[in-house]
Amino acid sequence: MRELLAGILMLSVPFGHANGAKNPGTFVYAITGDIDSLDPDWAYDGISQEAQYQLYETLIFYKGSSVDSFEPMLSTVVPATKNGDLSDDGLRYAFPIRKGVKFHDGTLLTPDDVKYSLLRFMLTDRASGPSFLLLEPLLGVSSVPRKDGRPDPAFFDKADKAVTVEGQAVVLHLEKPYAPLLSILASYAPIFSKKWVVAHGGWDGSAASWPPHFDPAKQDSPLYDQENGTGPFKLERWDKENKQLVLARTESYWREPAKLKYLVFKTINEAATRKLLLQAGDADGAMMERQYLPQVQGVPGLTISDDLPFLETHNAFVMTLKVDAAGDPYVGSGRLDGDGIPPDFFSDASVRRGFAYAFDYDAYIRDGYRGKGERARGPIPKGVFGYNPLQAVHPYDLAKAAAEFKKAFGGKAWEAGFRFTLVYAEGFADRGLACQIMKKGIEALNPKFRVDVRPVLQSTWLSQYAAHKIPMSNARWHLDYADPDNPVFAFLHSKGYYAANSGYSNPRADRFVEAARGELDREKRRADYSELQFIAYQDVPQIYTLDTYYFQVNRSWVKGWYYNPILLYGYFYPVSKES
Repeated sequence: MRELLAGILMLSVPFGHANGAKNPGTFVYAITGDIDSLDPDWAYDGISQEAQYQLYETLIFYKGSSVDSFEPMLSTVVPATKNGDLSDDGLRYAFPIRKGVKFHDGTLLTPDDVKYSLLRFMLTDRASGPSFLLLEPLLGVSSVPRKDGRPDPAFFDKADKAVTVEGQAVVLHLEKPYAPLLSILASYAPIFSKKWVVAHGGWDGSAASWPPHFDPAKQDSPLYDQENGTGPFKLERWDKENKQLVLARTESYWREPAKLKYLVFKTINEAATRKLLLQAGDADGAMMERQYLPQVQGVPGLTISDDLPFLETHNAFVMTLKVDAAGDPYVGSGRLDGDGIPPDFFSDASVRRGFAYAFDYDAYIRDGYRGKGERARGPIPKGVFGYNPLQAVHPYDLAKAAAEFKKAFGGKAWEAGFRFTLVYAEGFADRGLACQIMKKGIEALNPKFRVDVRPVLQSTWLSQYAAHKIPMSNARWHLDYADPDNPVFAFLHSKGYYAANSGYSNPRADRFVEAARGELDREKRRADYSELQFIAYQDVPQIYTLDTYYFQVNRSWVKGWYYNPILLYGYFYPVSKES
């Protein structure tokens, strides 16, 4: 706690009470997990994105708590057929750009900055990054085509023609209709200053200089630990060693300045410490896992918002079918000899089914969520269109688990045994509990089966998973937009985030994902998603655990905070602290 307070005091923020609120101009958010990058074209994790929502702005934004109603942001309108900014065929979206908006360095926003930002978002295309979110609707591909490992130069012209500047408007040209496009634009592709990025060594926007900036290393980006957005807050400092990000109010913001003067994100991975900070008023909000809810219920001065919709494929086990075993700390000997696993251990479907039968789902829901949840039935969370409540699931059944392992690798897995490390991101106790329950189930099957459990930093998990070093881990997928296309692509399409990183590929799944994406008939689309859930049940590329609800804990003096299932952790422009 002393470390946290010292970090805030360095900003000369006044302490004391005003209208009952401690430290009234500063909101301290006790978060779990560390920030990976501030570059919105590189980062693709919820914690980093939470910071970026405050620093950058998009063309349009979600209207309050709605996931399908939008309001203008850097565009002056939300394109629609009735205002003429969306063509009747759904292929042309025009965004008139707001005049007089300033970046944090004081320069004015122009339509050229918008075009540059959208092109950079797509053409950066770092491995396992978010570029596909715009590449798919605008250019019909999930990644930039490559020649000899480098980007195809001809692709630049295609992207350049898909985003044009027409007077004060930026126009997007689609090859075919893409229903979730506005949802994607509301939370992705933030806008920044082209001039600033170029001056700091970034891509200059030309085709000739593009290749060196394609698929960059994280820290090579000028936006990794700097920013120049138009958002209500700007970067004050990022203390990576102490895991504290401090944002300051943008006084020249194009709307009324934010009510808060400072916004502090502080990584606190221990739930007990987060609780103490809340109790003392030294944190104004905190991320908490449901298993710790009883510890904060009834605490004076706290407000708990519960039963919030959770648009997330929550805490699933993801398995890498082909591990890069060179120097890998998680695979033991690297052989099926009782002291390790081979790189292709999880490529055997019997192994995957064995793990699915060995997990005690009811115990996880009871002990981790106090009964507040139900079995997940695939990658589509309950409450999202396409969810099939009748889809069969693998029950907790140790006899069936043993039968599967006796078939795996022609019986050798059962005879020789195995050992590996099951990983989760540090600070997420609910994921740690899932790993311990899996460990217990697996080790109960055979004394030769051993599973070690290890937490790692969130940023470490992200890099190691993308490098195919983690054989099995417990992770989540928070929906980027409120449509089933997002989670099924991520988990089941061969080019989706989890499928691609795990090496899972089923051409039939790919066909159904692509068919559902372009299907306009709602019932046919629903049938496609039911088929995809069945494929997930058959193939077991991942093990889905439960669907649950979100809750938020704030000090009672926090006003103006609202919940949006996509933004999840909060948008702080309207937030204040009062009696």
